[in-house]
Amino acid sequence: MKKIKISIICPIYNGEQYLEKLTKKIKEQDGNFEIELIALVSISKDNSLEEARKYFDKVIEVQKFNHAKTRHEGVLKSIGDILVFITQDILPYDTQWLKNLIEPLKENIVASFSRQIAYDEHSEIEKIIRNINYPNKDRVCNKENKKINGRKNIFYSDASSAIIKDRYFELGGYDIEVPTNEDVYLANKIIENGYSFIYVSKSRIWHSHQLSLKESYKRYKEIGKFEKFFADQIDFSKTESEGKNLLKYLIKELIKRKKIKELIYLPFDIGVRWLGYKVGNK
Repeated sequence: MKKIKISIICPIYNGEQYLEKLTKKIKEQDGNFEIELIALVSISKDNSLEEARKYFDKVIEVQKFNHAKTRHEGVLKSIGDILVFITQDILPYDTQWLKNLIEPLKENIVASFSRQIAYDEHSEIEKIIRNINYPNKDRVCNKENKKINGRKNIFYSDASSAIIKDRYFELGGYDIEVPTNEDVYLANKIIENGYSFIYVSKSRIWHSHQLSLKESYKRYKEIGKFEKFFADQIDFSKTESEGKNLLKYLIKELIKRKKIKELIYLPFDIGVRWLGYKVGNK
């Protein structure tokens, strides 16, 4: 049987600590694949560039990073028929991650993304949010399922995602400059052009963040900017209502799990996210 050619594209910034373990886990994946690893290395304060040259097949030095354009540079250098986008801080959960991610790509389903499970050492808040956003149930997103899926119909993450290369170019891919949320932009393009993408719960990765309040503010400010800029193209009307539902659920779960310190911290955490989003959105 002919091997499936897959290009795995990973932006790297101050990521020296992740690269050996990440690439080792990728090379342990089961499946009839021919994999090329492409690193997009921004100017870093550590030895990211040197380490990337040890473990990746192609290394591209990035002078000016952009969430979309930089990834597109990697695509232009790729040889795979399927493009897989990852971030430096993920780890495949098992040896079936890649196989399960690309298996649904056929006919009208042109893209897919993985379930994210929070690292054990990260906060209960982060674990609860990952459980809500990445449930143990597949979801197909397209025009027909918009009412069923609601705001989740354009929820898509390229921390671990795959797309058929021909469809990527047909849709314009990441050949655009955005402040963040390039994955949401692509998800909307997929749907608006009559295709589908799928959330694959069996394709699992370890991935979560432990951000400071300052980092959370900055992150959500960029999300606010993105939603403001693309408000005429993408329906973000349910963003705030979904945020309120999330807050209620977090309070309920933290009480149930008796995480009092995190319950006290929660107003500050959610508060800076909300403030950053509002500032960016203006």
